[in-house]
Amino acid sequence: MKGKYTVGIVISIILIAIGASFYFIMQFFEDNPTQPQQPTTYTEGIIIDIQDTSILVIGGLSVDEAKNMSVEEALEAGNDAIWFSLTMDQRSRLKLHDEVKVGYTTLEESYPAQGTAKTIEKINE
Repeated sequence: MKGKYTVGIVISIILIAIGASFYFIMQFFEDNPTQPQQPTTYTEGIIIDIQDTSILVIGGLSVDEAKNMSVEEALEAGNDAIWFSLTMDQRSRLKLHDEVKVGYTTLEESYPAQGTAKTIEKINE
């Protein structure tokens, strides 16, 4: 009888240890900053300028207006101007004067603002 009781306690301790291990592993991956973060804010606009892996997105302009303006004129005429850093994959799918919706988490306060695009999709493609 003493042996069955000991085996039961050992199995219980092992199951609790396995459960605790899974719990702590899941907590680590939820709070780990190296995991991809979902965007918290979105903006829509027209790509006015492209430089290497960055794009300048300005809201409040139509595609036709944007095509007839210089970058400086668009900065003065548009609403929100933001430089977004992109991955090479994101950049390869975009061209000048595309209308886009960009998801991001934070922006550096400047004019134009600066941030990293978490998601980007073309509008009215």
